[in-house]
Amino acid sequence: MIDYHIHTKLCGHAFGEMEDFVQHAVRVGLQEIGFSDHLPMIKWANPEYAMAFEQLPEYIQEVHRLQQAYPHFSLKLGIEADYYSHNEEQALSDLLSQYPFDYVYGSVHFVNGWAIDDARNFQRWEESDIDQIYEQYFTQLQYAASSDLFDIISHTDLVKKFGHRPSKEMTPLIEETIRVYKQHGMVVEINSSGLRKPVNEIYPAPHIIQLLKEYDVPIVFGSDAHKPEEVGQDFEYLRTLVKDCGYKELVILAQREIVNTYPL
Repeated sequence: MIDYHIHTKLCGHAFGEMEDFVQHAVRVGLQEIGFSDHLPMIKWANPEYAMAFEQLPEYIQEVHRLQQAYPHFSLKLGIEADYYSHNEEQALSDLLSQYPFDYVYGSVHFVNGWAIDDARNFQRWEESDIDQIYEQYFTQLQYAASSDLFDIISHTDLVKKFGHRPSKEMTPLIEETIRVYKQHGMVVEINSSGLRKPVNEIYPAPHIIQLLKEYDVPIVFGSDAHKPEEVGQDFEYLRTLVKDCGYKELVILAQREIVNTYPL
C-alpha cells in the first residue's frame, strides 16, 4: 500500500521526527510513502499552518537523507501547496519549479480569507451561509485544477470537516468539479483523515468517489498523517470502499508524472 500524504513538524502542527514516520511505515508494511508537508504560504503566511520559506531546503534535504538511509524502501518527495486565487499563480509556479518534487498536492483551505478547517474559526461558520461556502470552496477547487500547477487534488470535500452540510443539493457542482479534474489530468486523493475529524467520514465521501470512477479519474491514498502512528491509518477501509466503487489500482508518481500503478 502507498501513502502519499504525510506531514512533518516543520508545518507547525505535526509531531515527531521525519524518520519516525518512515519507520512506522516500514513496520506496518507499506510499500511506498511520500512526504507532502505544507509549502511555505504565498499568502496568509502563518507558522501554525505551514513551514517558513527558510525551512523548505531543510525539508528537502531531510527527505533526501532518508532516501539514502532507507535504500530498499520507496520514499518520495512531495509537497502540499495551497491555492488562493489567480493572482498568486505565477509566484506559486515559480516557487514549485525550483525543487525536484515527485508530486505536488493542490489544496484549498481558505475561503473568503479564512481557514475553513481551523477549529478556532468555528464561529465564522456559525455566521456564514453554508451553501455559499460550499459553492465558493468547490469553485476554488476548479480554479486550482485549471491552473495546472498541481498533480493531485487533496481532501476534495474538506469543507465538511466540522460536520456542516449544505441545505441544497451540491452534486451538480461536485460533478462539474470532477469534469474539470478530468479535463486537466488531475489525480485525486482518497484521504482517511476525515475519520479522525468531527465529520467522521473520509475525504471525499463515497458518493463522490463513485463519481470519480464514472469519470475515470485516477486516485492515490493519503493518511494526512500529522503523527507517525497515523501513517497508513484506515487504509484497509479505503481499499474496500474504493474497490466497491470499481477501482482496481492506485497510481504511482515520480518526477511529477504517473509512472506506474499499484493493484488494490
